[in-house]
Amino acid sequence: MKKLGLLVLVAGIILMAGCAGDDPSGPTGDLPNVSNVAIGSASAGKTVVLTWDAITGTDIDGYKVYFKTDGEGTGNEIADVTTNTYTHDASSAGTYVVKAYKGDNYSAGDSNVATTMPYFINADYTIWNNHAPDTTHSGIQFGSTAATTGSATGTFDQDLYCYNGGDNCYTWMYSGDYGTFGNGSHTDMYNRANASYAYPDDSYAWNNGKIEVVGDVFFAKLSNGYYIKIYIKALPHFPGGSDNAWGITLYYDYQPIQGLYLFSTDSN
Repeated sequence: MKKLGLLVLVAGIILMAGCAGDDPSGPTGDLPNVSNVAIGSASAGKTVVLTWDAITGTDIDGYKVYFKTDGEGTGNEIADVTTNTYTHDASSAGTYVVKAYKGDNYSAGDSNVATTMPYFINADYTIWNNHAPDTTHSGIQFGSTAATTGSATGTFDQDLYCYNGGDNCYTWMYSGDYGTFGNGSHTDMYNRANASYAYPDDSYAWNNGKIEVVGDVFFAKLSNGYYIKIYIKALPHFPGGSDNAWGITLYYDYQPIQGLYLFSTDSN
């Protein structure tokens, strides 16, 4: 139910994009609305570079930038600038609008909405370790709208795969190009940086690690430069399999802006 609600949120954000005057942030007035607010190509990591069209033909003092954490609630003013760009060191994904102002007079409505919200993939995927039957899927490819599973022992180009890495833990996650079945794509994995899980700790990447806790969250950088946020939903035993046949059930969020690793503050 929670993930379905998140999908509704994303759909709402998409509908808002390009519509000025909806759910106005801050004061209003009769100045022109700001247009073409966008996430600039220089955005990377958790640094968001915003740009928009300058107001011309009307005397203004500057622009106010408003941000909604997770795209929810009331927009909070985060900047007062005189140019048509602003760089935000963000702590989570969210949505932005911009207003022009002159003294106490403001744009009549909000600009279009620019968003860094990830795509919430409303599906569960299970991959199995090397002790499960050969017909099971051990590898996974992550897409922007869905994932695909396949056998890491064959020609499947996996981003990650499940393997029995030893140390009394049967559910390890391996980069697609690492270890015994490393014929796939390279994927860096990262621990969460803080309690909000808003972005990964990029000081250290790992290419294999134990997955032991249901409800855990970690991040991955795919070989195409896009980041995902992975949620561990279950660690099932393969029905009728050997004592060592275990799997990982997961779902994920996909950040559609290449190189940006901002996600929602929701950890479940």
